[in-house]
Amino acid sequence: MIIGVTGGIASGKSTVCSILESMGFIHIDADEVAHEVLELPEVIGEVTSVFGNEILTASDDHKSPLRIDRKALGKIVFNDPAGMETLEKITHPIITRIISERVRNDPEHDYVIEAIALVSSGIYEILDELWVVYAEPEVQIRRLIETRNMSREDAEERLKSQEEHDWNEENTTRVIYSTEPIETMVQQIRDALKQCYD
Repeated sequence: MIIGVTGGIASGKSTVCSILESMGFIHIDADEVAHEVLELPEVIGEVTSVFGNEILTASDDHKSPLRIDRKALGKIVFNDPAGMETLEKITHPIITRIISERVRNDPEHDYVIEAIALVSSGIYEILDELWVVYAEPEVQIRRLIETRNMSREDAEERLKSQEEHDWNEENTTRVIYSTEPIETMVQQIRDALKQCYD
């Protein structure tokens, strides 16, 4: 079973994935894979050719003297939809290939793949199920303020940047509500898995 978990920032995706991990699923976080991809020399070269050398910083890795400063890159692309689209065109095919190979090379295990861009990246094609995790926008804002030390203005801006959702009713298998107590969320997920296997 390969389940994709998506949803907006601070919607509760990681909580759902942690619950699935406790039930035996192997968790792949596409953000972590993206970090690996941004360290590849060919990607560093391509990204800096588009966004400039100012996104580079000193690296503590002896293999490469410079690396991409993800915060500097984020400041550019989160406020520039065209820039984000360009970055995704560079990185998404590689991220998708790496994740697909990991899953394909280990058919004995169940996987949960966490990502915001499961559909547009192409990862969607290897999934058995696509779950969307939902929280009210005010809850997302509160979580961003409390857990990421964002100002309210920054939190609202980040939510606004994700208004164009990567999922829709046609692609979504089921919705998990993350504002419920954890015990209720666990039961939601148990019920959903039972339906998957029935």
